[in-house]
Amino acid sequence: MTKTLERALAPLMTIGGFCNLCMFEYPLGKPRTYISYLYALTKWSLLVYFNYYPEFIISLKIYKMIFTSDIILLITFILILISICHFKELKMCLRELAIVDHTLEALGEPKEYQRRRNWIIRITIGWIAYVLFQSAFYIIINLFIVNFDTYKRIFFFSIFFAFQYTYPSNIIILSALISAAILGLVLYMCIHLLCKLFLLTLCIKMFIVKPIQTLCIKMFIVKPIQTFC
Repeated sequence: MTKTLERALAPLMTIGGFCNLCMFEYPLGKPRTYISYLYALTKWSLLVYFNYYPEFIISLKIYKMIFTSDIILLITFILILISICHFKELKMCLRELAIVDHTLEALGEPKEYQRRRNWIIRITIGWIAYVLFQSAFYIIINLFIVNFDTYKRIFFFSIFFAFQYTYPSNIIILSALISAAILGLVLYMCIHLLCKLFLLTLCIKMFIVKPIQTLCIKMFIVKPIQTFC
């Protein structure tokens, strides 16, 4: 049974950690900053040195133009840097959301962490399925372009290149999903909190303020007038 908001978001945040959009946490709530930085630096250094940089140089020298994939890669780097730099703010935001959730619970709104976790798991599985489908599509396209006998020899390399070719765009999609999930939680909680506060204010006006006003009118206006008359 999921008991906290962070546990509900854990599947998406774990995938985000492997894509350098979040930090690794073990146990949950305790970021492993050093490991996260080392992992990000090692992975992206290898990818850039052996793959992205040579491709960029070749496209610049031969075609003398910058392709969309280069712009996507740049956006990916920016997103990763922003995500890592603002990870503490993200955790603070989640803690504040948890406080709002406790407030909603005090106002009678049940916590639905398990349902939210199920939705997050579905989103994560959907993203993984999309990544696999995209990579498979890229491999099949290459199969029709390259000779089959040649393709059999470079099959494993083709899988790697398919994955790394779509990797930056997939990170951008994952970043959008994480942002959408958190923004959705914020909107959901704000709407429910406003509704509860509105109902509470309405009840206070109807059952407390109005009777007091009526009593005050009777005591300080009606009675003196009756006595005077």
